[in-house]
Formats: sequence, structure tokens, C-alpha cells
Amino acid sequence: MSYCREEGKDKVIFVTQEDHESPVKEEIISILDDDPDDEAEGLILPSGEINWNCPCLGGMASGPCGAEFREAFSCFHYSQAEPKGSDCIEKFRDMQMCMSDYPEVYPPKEEDGDEDVEKREDEVKDDDRIEGGAEGSNENNKTEDAKQKTLTDSTGEAGTTS
Repeated sequence: MSYCREEGKDKVIFVTQEDHESPVKEEIISILDDDPDDEAEGLILPSGEINWNCPCLGGMASGPCGAEFREAFSCFHYSQAEPKGSDCIEKFRDMQMCMSDYPEVYPPKEEDGDEDVEKREDEVKDDDRIEGGAEGSNENNKTEDAKQKTLTDSTGEAGTTS
């Protein structure tokens, strides 16, 4: 025989092996459905409105560019255009311009490829120094060689960086 008891804010349901193997009874389902925590609000509220307090937004709606973010995100959410959001480009541009004014709050995100290229360039420079590469006027040649090597490594083909 199964039973349920409350321990503080929690409901503990005990079931027998027989109960566990049979379909869940309606009374158990109704107990579980009554839990308000199961209805934690997500990004979109049941009314269809945007939940600006959702932690999934990471505080974007309340930062220095919060107004611009809310306008752009609202435009996208309610957009009927095809492709979706294509009518919101100006609002996203405004948001991006605002964010560029606050680099300490919204640091520019490096593209994955750029970070790898810079890392490989630094590794090539370090290798040249370790091997006793020339200094001074040849430094520019090393940088160009590193760029050429990086371009060759990333594309699989030789190319120029001019």
C-alpha cells in the first residue's frame, strides 16, 4: 500500500513494488500536478508574454542596454516575417551599437576560428624564438610566415594573406 506524507516543503510518496509496476493512479497524478514548483516560469509565460526576469536571459534585460535588448527580443519573439526576425534588423543593430559602448559589461565575443588562428600564430612565434630565430628586421618575416602557415593549416591549401 502506498502513501504520501509531507516533510516541510516536500511531499514524499512511498510505493510498494506492486504499485511501482502498475500504472500510476489518478490520485497520485493529482498530488504531483498540484506542486507549484513544477510550473516554474520559463522564458515565455503561459500568457505568451516574455518573462524578462527569467534567469536564462542572464540579466540582459536589465543591463545598460536593457531597453534595446527588450525591444529587439520582443520584435523577434512577436515577428511574423519570413524569415522570422528579418523585420527586426534595425532593432538588433541598435542593441549591438549600445553594447559596443559598454565593452566592460558586454565584452566582444571572439569567433572560435579567430581565437585558434591567434593561438597558432603565437605558438609559431614561440617556436621560432626557441630555435634561435633572428630578431629585428626578420621579425616581420616571421609574422608573415606564421600567418601563411596558419592559413595553410586551416584551409589545407597554401594561400596568401596580403
